[in-house]
Amino acid sequence: MLARTLRYALLPGLLLAALARPAATGAEIAAADLIPVRTVTERDWLDLRLQVLGLRLSYPAYRVHLELQEVESEPAAVSVAYTFWLSAAMSDHLMDAGRTETERVLRYHARGISAQVSDLVRDEFVELWPGFDADEDVLGRFLTPGAEVDEAPLEVARWRAGQLKWTRGR
Repeated sequence: MLARTLRYALLPGLLLAALARPAATGAEIAAADLIPVRTVTERDWLDLRLQVLGLRLSYPAYRVHLELQEVESEPAAVSVAYTFWLSAAMSDHLMDAGRTETERVLRYHARGISAQVSDLVRDEFVELWPGFDADEDVLGRFLTPGAEVDEAPLEVARWRAGQLKWTRGR
């Protein structure tokens, strides 16, 4: 009987405590903290925008990772590089489809990524746009999972100068 009485006596208090809105906590961001202006270099902003674009272009069947990469032959220059990670299921499907279909699919994605990067540079980086050439400035790698769970990914092809080059026999 005492347990029942205690339960009914505590229940309204617990409900009120759960429904009451607590006072502001230290975890909330004050609006004033969001006012200061931050200076970001064009390189850092482009790199961030490329990372976001890569997330937007990714799907369950593949992941796209975009970044800026130093050009080996020109230390003062960078290119836009992407890694296209095929899922095991997509890789198996392309293996079954044959080399011609695989090449068509990889070219489709390579051209699409190049077009998206071009649009990004044209629309948001007007200073870079006049010297930007997607065929020369966008490079890609296509990777497929290794045969075993603990095996490193295998590079299947590269995209450079608007051309797909096989790096692994298909």
